[in-house]
Amino acid sequence: MSPLLIPIAVEWVILVTTAAPLLLVGRFNKTPRLGLTIWFAAFLSSGLAAALAIGIAIASIFETYLKLAANPVGSSGWLATLGISFAPWLILAISGIALALTNQRLEPLLANARGVSPLLEAALRPWMKFRGYQVMRIELPIMVAAVARGEILISTTAARTLRESELHAVLWHEIGHLRGGHNHLKQLAGFVRSLTPWLVASQALVNEVNRLSEIDADRFALRHVDQELLSATRSKFVSA
Repeated sequence: MSPLLIPIAVEWVILVTTAAPLLLVGRFNKTPRLGLTIWFAAFLSSGLAAALAIGIAIASIFETYLKLAANPVGSSGWLATLGISFAPWLILAISGIALALTNQRLEPLLANARGVSPLLEAALRPWMKFRGYQVMRIELPIMVAAVARGEILISTTAARTLRESELHAVLWHEIGHLRGGHNHLKQLAGFVRSLTPWLVASQALVNEVNRLSEIDADRFALRHVDQELLSATRSKFVSA
């Protein structure tokens, strides 16, 4: 492939990471799943473009080696080829530095996850089944509801405070998260953020995935409860 594709690929990466926060944030309230798809498709295309640029740079190194071998040392062709070869090497050097920094950033995250997970699991207690899903209670003095490992987690405070209809609204909302695979999407967005913490677009991705996931879970819950009940129940969590 032509090295001219490298700047084109890099320009696409810059375009996506610049345009996404400007054009996509705050949209797709009526079609959250479409919004999630577009956000991840944009970042996937950006990642593929970056990989293409690096791949072309690597291929050009082998091409440079063949050209150098075909020209006598010190000739004009040899010197020109040698000069051009510095660009791919520079790209590879930057990529290597970025990879090293990425590993440094990911290791603490993995270490923290290994330490927190056993503590969380030890605090969970089976409580009930709701529409085939296991609901776990956790001793917390605040209003909390979440999903993890395919189960619904709810704090003892929320379990004691909510009426039965309100509890059902919360559980339907959390089932919406499970059905939508939102935790996996949030983890993927967080991974992208950890790889590119200097990009405003990656933080926008995390924020929008969280926002659109909540909208999508609410839309699922509204198939089973009314808007007034869902809004009233949500206000108890917001004010807590």
